[in-house]
Amino acid sequence: MMFMQKYIELLQSGELTTHIYHITEKKKVKDLLQQLNLQDKYFAILIDGRRGKPEDVLEEGSEIMILPKIAGG
Repeated sequence: MMFMQKYIELLQSGELTTHIYHITEKKKVKDLLQQLNLQDKYFAILIDGRRGKPEDVLEEGSEIMILPKIAGG
């Protein structure tokens, strides 16, 4: 719940930004998330438009999109 409140605050404040990450060496999705200090349970990863898993390997030149997971009721 705390994450969702923070996400809504960022959206409302205009502080939520998009970042582009350039992969310069092979690494796993989980390593990228760790490098960015993000937990995979809160974020989904798209690799070249397809859903990625923590064990997937990112290749140089891959296009990565990190999206917050959103749940509702």
